Amino acid sequence: MAGNIEIRVFRDGRIQALAVCGFVLLVVLMLAVYFFGRSGLTAQIEQLEKNQTAFEDQFDQQLRTIERLEFEVAELNLSESVSELAAADLQEVVISQQSKIARLENEAIYYRNLMSPKAGAREVFVHRIEVVPGQQSDVLNYQILLTHADPDGGKTAGRIGLKLAGIAAEGETLIDVVDAGLVDDSALDYEFRYFQNFKGVLKLPEGFKPSSLQLEVTSLAGKLLEQQEVDVQLGDA
Repeated sequence: MAGNIEIRVFRDGRIQALAVCGFVLLVVLMLAVYFFGRSGLTAQIEQLEKNQTAFEDQFDQQLRTIERLEFEVAELNLSESVSELAAADLQEVVISQQSKIARLENEAIYYRNLMSPKAGAREVFVHRIEVVPGQQSDVLNYQILLTHADPDGGKTAGRIGLKLAGIAAEGETLIDVVDAGLVDDSALDYEFRYFQNFKGVLKLPEGFKPSSLQLEVTSLAGKLLEQQEVDVQLGDA
């Protein structure tokens, strides 16, 4: 009996020792797995942090590029607006200067005629005649500039006669613009000291194709002072 008791006690102690050793080995294995896994995750975490830092740097760089491009676009828009305003102001200045230049040209023409050998008492000169088609096919726009060379500075007065030569349904014809009612009766009367500019519109009769415009300048006494003729392009009329 005593020997059996000793053998049983020995076996129980061995089992306990094995159990303790197994538990210790299990704990050591779990710790090893934990620290091994942690060491691998740390490397991955460090790599992810590096990638995140590089992405943030790239994002900041792209953001600065976008802000720079937006600023350049704003500068371009501002420059374009300033250029448009400058062009509009320049156009206004040009138009204003053109009127001044035209006035000075007219004055120069007057004084040149005044000093020319042909300058006589109350003589009228036709400086410019322009006849251009209007926007409509049956309309002609005309402009006539008269100058006066009188050493005494007196006024001159008279009348401009305009006649249109061309082709109508009945053939070649000559139309007096006043008699035909193309302009008002007093629209071509003149009275000035230095120069006078005439502008107007001629409404052509239906089917009439003008070829030339004939101009006559007469004094109040009926004296013919100037006579000219300008061509009118049929295709433009």
